[in-house]
Amino acid sequence: MRWVYQPVEVHYPDGRWAVGRITAWWTDEDGAQWCRMRMTPGGQPPRWFRYDPDTIHLLPSSGI
Repeated sequence: MRWVYQPVEVHYPDGRWAVGRITAWWTDEDGAQWCRMRMTPGGQPPRWFRYDPDTIHLLPSSGI
């Protein structure tokens, strides 16, 4: 597991979207990537999601 702080934008199938952040990456024994993600605003604890680049869009984490 690799701890990170990566802002993301999540696009849902119904057209909604939300912002959040990935706090960790993990690769399972089959090679699939998983991300531990917390949606903002929220209050829900972070959850693990299988990473799908068509749904979870990584955002720049710095202004450089």
